Amino acid sequence: MDKTRAVSTQAFVTNGPERAEDLAADAVEAEPARLPLQGSLRPLGGIGPKTEARLAEHGIATLLDLLSFFPRRCRELAELAAPDEEHVGQLVRIAGVVRTARLAFLPGRRAMVTVVFDAPSGGAFECHFFNQPWLKNAYPAGQERAVEGTLQKKGKRYVMQAAKVLARSHAAHASVQLRYPELDGIAASKVQQWIAAALTRADWDAFAMPPLPAALSRFGFDSKSLFFAMHRPSDVAEHERARAHFAVREAVALFEKVAAARARRCGRMAETFAVDDAVEQRIRARLPFALTGEQDRAVRAIWSKLRGPSPMGVLLQGDVGTGKTAVAVAAALAVVARGAQVAFLAPTELLAEQHCRAVSAWLEGSDVRVHLLTGSLDARTRKVLAATMRQPGPRIWFGTHALFSDDSAFERLGLVIVDEQHRFGVGQRMQLVAKGRDPHVLVMTATPIPRTLALSLFGDLDIVSLRERPHGRPLPRAVHQPAEKWPRVVRSIECAVRRGGRVYVVCPAVGEDGEKGSAVRMHDALRAQFRCRLVHGRMAASEQQEAVAAFRRGDCDVLVGTTVLEVGVDVPEATRMVIVNADRFGLATLHQLRGRVGRGARVGLCIACGNLSERVAALTKSRDGFELAEIDLRLRGSGELLGTQQSGFSDLRALDPIEDLALLQEVRDAVSKEQS
Repeated sequence: MDKTRAVSTQAFVTNGPERAEDLAADAVEAEPARLPLQGSLRPLGGIGPKTEARLAEHGIATLLDLLSFFPRRCRELAELAAPDEEHVGQLVRIAGVVRTARLAFLPGRRAMVTVVFDAPSGGAFECHFFNQPWLKNAYPAGQERAVEGTLQKKGKRYVMQAAKVLARSHAAHASVQLRYPELDGIAASKVQQWIAAALTRADWDAFAMPPLPAALSRFGFDSKSLFFAMHRPSDVAEHERARAHFAVREAVALFEKVAAARARRCGRMAETFAVDDAVEQRIRARLPFALTGEQDRAVRAIWSKLRGPSPMGVLLQGDVGTGKTAVAVAAALAVVARGAQVAFLAPTELLAEQHCRAVSAWLEGSDVRVHLLTGSLDARTRKVLAATMRQPGPRIWFGTHALFSDDSAFERLGLVIVDEQHRFGVGQRMQLVAKGRDPHVLVMTATPIPRTLALSLFGDLDIVSLRERPHGRPLPRAVHQPAEKWPRVVRSIECAVRRGGRVYVVCPAVGEDGEKGSAVRMHDALRAQFRCRLVHGRMAASEQQEAVAAFRRGDCDVLVGTTVLEVGVDVPEATRMVIVNADRFGLATLHQLRGRVGRGARVGLCIACGNLSERVAALTKSRDGFELAEIDLRLRGSGELLGTQQSGFSDLRALDPIEDLALLQEVRDAVSKEQS
């Protein structure tokens, strides 16, 4: 009940019938008008043009968008009058009065604010906030606030971990904690106020959601109750029922979009590139090694799709070291054999340069021209290459984002290859495809994706998988070393160098200010003992390439860097991969880094240093990238593994592609049945 209604009811009770009727009429006139869910956010109040534009950047332009901005997590909590032993380790909410707020500076230029609260029923608890020194003045003594977090006890002190101090205007609701995603530049308390107002003022009578497919009718509920259950649930179970409903809706939209994309592709005509016996012999003669059985099957599957009549769309996913590049080149050669051009998009200039250098060597003496187009080239060179691009003839273009720039215009683009596709957005891929007339498309990933998730992400593509590694090149084993055993790791580096091997040392951050475990600091420490070079993403591309070239030539023995080394650096003499603070990396990245060594005649070894996290433990136990991908999905979620913004999952509010895999399969079957 809002304030106006409350006043009206009280007046009806105390002033008699005639006066009550007048006041009731006034109340109706004063009550805010109901707002259409497809309407503007402005009537909610406190939303001006700048805030409106900022919300729109996050996909929130209407009341329905705002109400579809769902909590990312709903957890049960206990409401306490004071901290106690019984609830240690549990999520709790306690109201308190600020006693003190202290600011302290810690080693490494870190700041910590400690706020001590007194609970009205006795006892005290404290909250710690790191690297937010301004919070010291945000909690003056005597202020009453409610705090949510996990209650812990350190000695005789109660501490609230991962504390969330609720806004003074925020009315804590029921025995649940709702956590919403952060919106840059917009206070969480404001967003929740607007959501509360929208729930109250929305014109629910004029709104209805479209029906679900018949096979999913069990998920159907009243629209209004569903939104209230998402934002104002009485318990976790009520929230979860509503979340499942919205997850189903998002999954339906996802699969309908995928089906429409496949139908559009299959309905178009593409240039055909048949591979006859003569062309096949020429292609195989250019590859520097015989294909494995699995590579051969993948190549033949792709060649058959290049015959058309519709544009090919293939996702080639393979474990580390299974030879995806050779398969991609075999596909490219089938296209250039008929005089067309191929665009090969790589995520880094290092990888683009390496691909270009290797394929140029393979095709030396042939009629095929191999070019490199990257953003770091000077304007004059790019102008010359742009002119060359418009000339006829068989050409393979390796490059980065520069390939789909405005001045890039291919004369006859027959095939687009996207390497490490999860680093590019769907829009970027389509920008490059638009450079030709319905060219064939091959996207590759070295991060294996479980089948159901792959069907969700790339259902418009045909999936080809590689698991088999070339004979004699087993994936190196991984071992863990705690931080205190670093001298032992240095001795292992020394041993590898003495035997003629080369060593990568990968750090989680550049850390130019001397951050612990940083690449700059590690390079400074190791170069006193070894011939070292440094490479990271803040360096110019030419500097990166020169450092890698020195490592490849053997002019240095140890290459220190960041995850710029994750893909694209192929040095057969490298036998050691040392990963500093390995627990700060994702499992997919750790597995990729492991695959950088042991690519020659010598056996490689990966040393993961630091804390023994679940991801590090999994790396030491398994060498199967598909198995590790399943574990990584479970531990981290699809957003981190695949790159939420790039994968097409950025607009999902309720669907969790990992937790809801079974639901995804059910929805996929229902959508397929309805469309058949």
